[in-house]
Amino acid sequence: MKRNLKHRLFHAVGATSLRPVLTALIQFVGVPVFLHFWGPKLYGEWLVLSAIPIYLGLTDFGFGSVAANEMTMKVARGERTAALEVFQSAWTLTTAVSAFFGLCVVMGLWAIPIERWLNLTVLSKGETRAILCILCASVLLDLQWTLVAAGFRSDGNYALGTLLGVAVTFATNASSIIVVAFHASPLIVAIVFLGVRLLGNLVCQVILERKSPWLHYGYRYSRFSIIRKLFGPAIAYMALAVSSSFSFQGMTIVVSVVLGPIAVVMFSTVRTLTRFAYQMVDMITNSVWAELSVAFGAGDKLLARNLHRCACQASLGLSTSAALLLALFGNAIYVRWTHYKIAMDHRLFYLLLVEVLASSFWVTSSIVSIACNRHERQAVIYLAATALSLPAAYFLIPVFGLAGAGIGLLMVDLCMIAYVLPHSLALLGDTPAEFFSALFRAPSLQAGKAEVAG
Repeated sequence: MKRNLKHRLFHAVGATSLRPVLTALIQFVGVPVFLHFWGPKLYGEWLVLSAIPIYLGLTDFGFGSVAANEMTMKVARGERTAALEVFQSAWTLTTAVSAFFGLCVVMGLWAIPIERWLNLTVLSKGETRAILCILCASVLLDLQWTLVAAGFRSDGNYALGTLLGVAVTFATNASSIIVVAFHASPLIVAIVFLGVRLLGNLVCQVILERKSPWLHYGYRYSRFSIIRKLFGPAIAYMALAVSSSFSFQGMTIVVSVVLGPIAVVMFSTVRTLTRFAYQMVDMITNSVWAELSVAFGAGDKLLARNLHRCACQASLGLSTSAALLLALFGNAIYVRWTHYKIAMDHRLFYLLLVEVLASSFWVTSSIVSIACNRHERQAVIYLAATALSLPAAYFLIPVFGLAGAGIGLLMVDLCMIAYVLPHSLALLGDTPAEFFSALFRAPSLQAGKAEVAG
């Protein structure tokens, strides 16, 4: 079992690490291609239209992620029929909600002067509405993918599901770049984008049915009681995502209000550079997530404790190493990256490096409560902390400059560490002394006997 666990973790890390690499490749190649063939004005309008449907991604209310946790824990206990009930219940809800919101969007788009509101002048009225409808359909297909991914993850195929998801996303974006290079219009690009996304989903569903024939679509096994049970964790999971977005976008707005647009550019570029350290931490947490759900489902608290310790150990090591490298070479990277047009705010830079270390620690530990769907209070605290950090930054920025925004962000992370770590240790039956001692020992993935049955 230990060898199988290491094998799964190794492949999970490998599959997860592909996502940022391929995303960077698409951005590096795609931006100049779009600018060359469309020009800045048309490309700008495309970016505006592409950003609007993203908010439809919140319409599953987090059910895909919490359903994946619940299914994984049930399969770990050998309860495949119960896992199928969760799958079909989540699928029924997601499909019904997607259809409802999709219909509302279509009706709304043809009823409001969206092109005038967005100040679009290159794309026609008909093109604007058609493109938005197609892009909205593509986002709703992404919600279906969360359930496909849940199926792979629940049956021990997390790495395969992640790899397929990355491949479909890459194929979707790469096909858009290719058709643009053949002088395709934005409407054609949107159609191709939707078509490749649909084909990718269908292929992945076929692979899922062959890997896990017990897991099939339908509504025969759907239960309203399951939806009701998962409602709280689902809303809490969505609140975590909203809070994170709130922190990013909200702090940018505060900086803009207090110091103006030039300061926003300085703040955003420095924050982007320092977040490089966080990307590797995100890879660790996503890779260990499924295994924690399996451990909780099997009642193996010893394995869950060891997974948590190893994840925190790896995250601290990677984030600290990345932070040290950035502390040494960050300024040189920054000035060349910005073509010497923006001066680095060094106080903000070093504060954000500390903030990334703090954020990496609590985010890694938070995966414990998320993996077993016991993260409701965590979501409330995170939402409250991010909301309070914005007025705090508003008063700190006039005193400390851009560093005031960094202080506001660090306050959130310190607040979350104070709650998340004790909560995670309590769920795992771990103690602070044993946990911190384990961080300085050789990692162990030893499993134990089941301690609980659910």
